[in-house]
Amino acid sequence: MFKKDETIKRMQRLQLNEESVSKEQIRMIRANIESKLDRDSNSFMLTSPTQEGEKSIISSKLALSFAEQGKKVLLVDANLRKPTLHNWFNLDNETGLTNVITREEDLQLHCKETLFPGLYLLPTGPIPLNLSDIWITKKINQLARKCQSEFEIVIYEAPPFLTVSDSHILVNHCDGVILVVRANKTKKEEALKTKEYIERTSQKILGVIYQTG
Repeated sequence: MFKKDETIKRMQRLQLNEESVSKEQIRMIRANIESKLDRDSNSFMLTSPTQEGEKSIISSKLALSFAEQGKKVLLVDANLRKPTLHNWFNLDNETGLTNVITREEDLQLHCKETLFPGLYLLPTGPIPLNLSDIWITKKINQLARKCQSEFEIVIYEAPPFLTVSDSHILVNHCDGVILVVRANKTKKEEALKTKEYIERTSQKILGVIYQTG
């Protein structure tokens, strides 16, 4: 666990840091998402073509922005290759997503309440030796249905789209996608290839976050 002063610093960065994406940008992104999602749609994932970038802090800030509106929000760390979301909220990663999928345990047992009212986190939980045991379409569909029925907004932080197949499976169980790209890091052909893949799934690209830092 983190020390108290480190926890405070992380909380402040989530709320105040303007380096990666400002509060006003987050509000604009949130409003754009709300305008594009259908009335019965409430889940989307953040991914990037290849680079991780600041995806974890952006998804955290976006989840916080929805929670500040009084919504019950679940932020899901679906990045089993590089789990980081629990660090931002000073929560343990002993149980989580993998427990719900592999052991079919109750979702609510592993959703962790953050210090921000209305915002819950489902960390990755223990990482299995064989990730193919997790990314099974039927199991992911069951997870997505549970999340969508128990929360008003569900945000998945997913691994880079072109690097591993995980995001290719998850995208079919979301209502839309936010693509995060980085100046001087993300290649144009990588971004276009990701866009083409996502469009083939008939999912909506709700927006693109362009990081200049």
